Amino acid sequence: MEKVINITVDRAGVDEASDTVRRWLESTGVKNRDIMRIRLAVEEILINICEHGQGSTEAGISLYRRFGTDTLRIRYGGERFDPGKPADNEAEEFTQNLLKRTGILPAWRWRFGRNEVTIPVSVPKKKAELLMLGCITAAAVIGLLGQYIPEPVRDTVIDYGLSFLSGGFLGLLNTFIGLMIFLTVITGICGIGSTAALGRVGKQMMIRFIAGTFAIGALLTVSVRLFFPLAADAGGSGSGFLAILEMIFGILPSNPVRPFLDGNTLQIVFMAVLAGIVLLLTGSQTENLRKIITELQAVVMRCVTFVCMFLPVYIFSSLVSQLWANGPAMLAEFWKPLVLCAVLSAMLVCAYLAYTCWKLKVRPSVLAKKLMPDFIIALSTSSSSAAFTEGMDINEQKLGIDRSFSRMAFPIGGILFAGSYSLLFILTGAFLAECYGIHADIAWWGTMWIVSSLLAVATPPVAGGNISCLSVMMVQLHIPPEGLAIGVVLAMFLDFICTGARIPILHMELALQADRMGLIDLEVLRK
Repeated sequence: MEKVINITVDRAGVDEASDTVRRWLESTGVKNRDIMRIRLAVEEILINICEHGQGSTEAGISLYRRFGTDTLRIRYGGERFDPGKPADNEAEEFTQNLLKRTGILPAWRWRFGRNEVTIPVSVPKKKAELLMLGCITAAAVIGLLGQYIPEPVRDTVIDYGLSFLSGGFLGLLNTFIGLMIFLTVITGICGIGSTAALGRVGKQMMIRFIAGTFAIGALLTVSVRLFFPLAADAGGSGSGFLAILEMIFGILPSNPVRPFLDGNTLQIVFMAVLAGIVLLLTGSQTENLRKIITELQAVVMRCVTFVCMFLPVYIFSSLVSQLWANGPAMLAEFWKPLVLCAVLSAMLVCAYLAYTCWKLKVRPSVLAKKLMPDFIIALSTSSSSAAFTEGMDINEQKLGIDRSFSRMAFPIGGILFAGSYSLLFILTGAFLAECYGIHADIAWWGTMWIVSSLLAVATPPVAGGNISCLSVMMVQLHIPPEGLAIGVVLAMFLDFICTGARIPILHMELALQADRMGLIDLEVLRK
């Protein structure tokens, strides 16, 4: 049910709206930190509207839920007017648009002859996690009790009930995944043009982010391969070289439709990169098309969010089927990828900490203490967005990074610099391959490296985003689709560890880049 209040945008109206918004958010269980952030955003928007309309503007504020997401909406009349702070340059404008797409900043649009500002409300992630854990627990109990159920009854339930539920979810998910990755890559490439105002700084930053993602992904892939010696087909170095060549030339699609039908991630990304570069080079000639693609991406991501609302149903049905068919032995093996994830993530963070301290001449205890608050938020919530506000504070107040560089680089790095997060996909893929006896040669591991690195970057900032990418990876690595339920459960636990490692590494990478460009106050950092 939608809650609505109508106000006159003056000082009294702003106070009334702020207090009403606070009560609304408290009733939905939003954290106090997020309530304060949203209230300040609402007050700033209304004050700007008041100044622009000289106190005579009428506005309606509403709180509604669509597809499981609570949203605050402010509608007001008058001429077209965006109450958000104007961008100082094109690069900052790109960053603001990026933050709007991820739900961190309010989004403005002109709709049906009225101005409209929307602010997504972060629902406490613990609710979704508790629901997921509840489904896993229920599935485990029913799966273990399956041995007392007659086999004909189990087969009937699987064939005429559980299979339809899991198959329907996968069908819906696969409908949007390829398109989502395609549009995400295109909009990302088109956004690079907006950072041209930064010249050398912008180019160096983005190249280093992307190169670092693939370099860390390669290191982690090699490390995981040592602990998952998957059986490989017999053959010499010649066959291995031929397989790598086949993988490289296999990136070229035979037609523009086939990659989406087959779920071929590499071919989809290839087409997206090619299309993005063409749109970037054509400049103003395709400006309207780029806007349409950006809006279409938002629609597709919302569709993925809607589909992922049924994720608990899929996990329950698929997990029960797996346990009835194979027993609980597969779940008992989770300790291996979980321990590996914790050890490799800790080693990666410690290596980055040691290098950063040596390079910037700062004591490890000092730097670790400054990064600890954001690390705890990321580790406990498995959400990069939840750590964003605290992260900006750490960059500017504790690490001494230049404000303009931090506000541009931190959100972009949160997407492009995802090497540590690729470990989630690498471990999940290797674990499932071991469970299903997949043969893994050099080309298979090479595909694992490329796909996991790409998916770590392309993972959408929506609930279940990494899960939607898992099915893409499984298709590319020839892992049976019925293993997705096991992969989803494993990825849910790995997400906490990988996100916890990702945030402090990003802070240290920004400090290193800022130092190279002379955009950091080393006295503040070492204090």
